[in-house]
Amino acid sequence: MASIVAMSMIMAVPANAQSRKDKKAAEKAQWELQQQQQKEEAELRHQMKMDSLRNAQQAQNAAAAKAQADQAKREKDAERRAAEQEQLRREQATTDMPCQIFDDAEWFTATASRRFKGSNANTVVTALLRSAKQQLLQKLQGKYQQVADDYFDQMDVEEGAYERSHIESAGRMVMQQMVNETYETCRKVSAYADAEGYKTMYMAIKISKKELLEKTVNEISKEEEMRVRFNEKQFRDSAFKVFEEDNKKAYDEFQQQ
Repeated sequence: MASIVAMSMIMAVPANAQSRKDKKAAEKAQWELQQQQQKEEAELRHQMKMDSLRNAQQAQNAAAAKAQADQAKREKDAERRAAEQEQLRREQATTDMPCQIFDDAEWFTATASRRFKGSNANTVVTALLRSAKQQLLQKLQGKYQQVADDYFDQMDVEEGAYERSHIESAGRMVMQQMVNETYETCRKVSAYADAEGYKTMYMAIKISKKELLEKTVNEISKEEEMRVRFNEKQFRDSAFKVFEEDNKKAYDEFQQQ
């Protein structure tokens, strides 16, 4: 009997040990599962947080873009209203002076007038056009010289006499050609003769600033050596600078009239 009990005790020990081992394994598996779940939950919370931050940033960017677009629209509307008011002022100021036009962001202009008598109108047209062209050419030459001076002042390297001579001569050629090809954009004759029997003919001509610049750049760049040396961007920047200053000056002088 004692031997049977002893044998039972010996056999029970491995069974209990196996049970404890299984329990520990189950507890470990349960712990690992909990850890994995906690990790996944933490990752999910982090992802949700990042998504929330990303959505907030996108909303903020959209709001900023809308505000910027609204501001640009307001500025554009303000510029349009200012241009309309300026045009109205000019029209009101030139009611009694036909064909009176001014330089603006797009055009260089010249106006001229001449008194004549009787049947001399055809002769006056030719003389008046020639006078307006001379005025316009003198204006263009002065402005182009400012562009050339500013261009060479801004260059990082010292340019030689040949480069300056080439750029200036190219500009003179283009200006002369464009002026020669320009015809009147406005011509009017006073309805009534003055006390001395004279009528007055008015004329205006204009040249596109953009076309002048493009043709000049093309002419300068025709020569291979100059195309390599010529800094087109700097030349355009100088032209825009001079043209803009000229436009502002003309507008200020007009307002002071």
